[in-house]
Amino acid sequence: MNLRTIRTIKFNLIFLSLFGYGSLAVSSCNTSSVIASTPTADFTVHNDGTVTHKKTGLMWKVCSEGQTWSSGNCSGSASNYRWDEALQAAQGLNSGGGFAGNSDWRLPNVKELKSIVEMRCSSPAINTTIFNNTPSSYYWSSSPNFNNDGKSLQVSSSSGRILIYQRNSYEIVRLVRGGQ
Repeated sequence: MNLRTIRTIKFNLIFLSLFGYGSLAVSSCNTSSVIASTPTADFTVHNDGTVTHKKTGLMWKVCSEGQTWSSGNCSGSASNYRWDEALQAAQGLNSGGGFAGNSDWRLPNVKELKSIVEMRCSSPAINTTIFNNTPSSYYWSSSPNFNNDGKSLQVSSSSGRILIYQRNSYEIVRLVRGGQ
């Protein structure tokens, strides 16, 4: 491969990650100089598509909504929801029998969603041993913007940052239970 080809590939990867076209499935983690913020040992894996975060006591679905849990892996594409649809996604799951024997799933608040961000990783900024096949995208939280301006808070799974978005934009959902 020549230098021009390598530069073109690097440019395309940066462009895709910055502007949200597609998702880069390969997480980049600085494991040598940064301590894990969500090490694998902080989770209890239930082998039913759920994990419990020991620090918070929250139980999380391993897969994003729209993905399918099978044999220890998430497959398929995550579904996109407007904020009001994201809130209803949990209600629909619960009324349809729930997941992994539980029917009290909900959309996490921004603090809860931020608690599973892995700060030493990016694209996605999450522990991919626990939350495999997580798309690099934006995840809705149940937290509205404090200005009551039709916007709500999200967490970028690409960078781990908290963002404010219009509620009519389409983003991804990961459900949680317990807490609050």
